[in-house]
Amino acid sequence: MTSVLRFLSSQSTAVLSQLCPQGARSLFTFSRTSPLVNTLVPIRASHLRKRKRVDPKIEQAREARLKKRIKRLLKKDKEMVAVEDFFVMPSLLEQVRERPPVSVSFEEQERRAAIEKEWSRFRRQQYLAEEAAMSAMVTSQQRALQELRAESEELFQQAVQVDPLLIQYQRLGPTETPPISAYDPPDGKYVDLTPME
Repeated sequence: MTSVLRFLSSQSTAVLSQLCPQGARSLFTFSRTSPLVNTLVPIRASHLRKRKRVDPKIEQAREARLKKRIKRLLKKDKEMVAVEDFFVMPSLLEQVRERPPVSVSFEEQERRAAIEKEWSRFRRQQYLAEEAAMSAMVTSQQRALQELRAESEELFQQAVQVDPLLIQYQRLGPTETPPISAYDPPDGKYVDLTPME
């Protein structure tokens, strides 16, 4: 393996000397740290820029301004922004449709219209049947009450009374308790400034 690497490095040096005969080694410097690794040190690398010296007073003033700005931001309460004040990008307001509208054929439109008409006819027949059943029940109830009144007025009055067990209602105390006078609320109390319209 070592002999192969040495052969390759000698071959690359020979190729470089043929390509650039006036000093192939001036382009790249070969240094042998290990017989297995060849490293190239670039000679044409750009120099690092020399940092400009900044006056320490200017640097301190900049840091003081930054600290003051951070303090101001921390001191300022988080204000609630009204919904009307939110900025919406114009691209979102354009509402450009991504999907092109699908063109429906005339036959499909006719089929959909026929289905809608058939559904409306079915719903009308259903409504009329329910109305007829309700009216038949009400008339039969009225007839039964009239016959009961003809038999006995006392039984009729008992039949007409509201059944308390039909709709059961229980009330177990007040729905709202009065506020406690010496109550200390936990953190998170806020004053609602939402305009009521």
